[in-house]
Amino acid sequence: DELILRWKQYEAYVQALEGKYTDLNSNDVTGLRESEEKLKQQQQESARRENILVMRLATKEQEMQECTTQIQYLKQVQQPSVAQLRSTMVDPAINLFFLKMKGELEQTKDKLEQAQNELSAWKFTPDSFFLPLPFASEA
Repeated sequence: DELILRWKQYEAYVQALEGKYTDLNSNDVTGLRESEEKLKQQQQESARRENILVMRLATKEQEMQECTTQIQYLKQVQQPSVAQLRSTMVDPAINLFFLKMKGELEQTKDKLEQAQNELSAWKFTPDSFFLPLPFASEA
């Protein structure tokens, strides 16, 4: 009789443990499903952000390429062609103007050199201020 009573108690205890185990398993499965769902959402959000950033990067690269092309074009436009330079130098009025400027530059250089020579001739040295005075030796 006592054995049957104990048997029933252990049976109830085992059933309670199995119930808890089933509850824990179902909670774990539910938790795992929720975690999986959250991870999927995060992955989708990350993929969406990545796509947006890739699109922005592609746009910036395209803008940079356009700017590079524009810079190259502007450099080419600014550089005068050989034919333009020759026609400029062949033009008698411009050639005369350049010759006149060259002559004026040479004159200015000569004047500068002459002024520097005159300045160096007039420079005083510290010794030039201490010349012996004639009345100092008499005293």
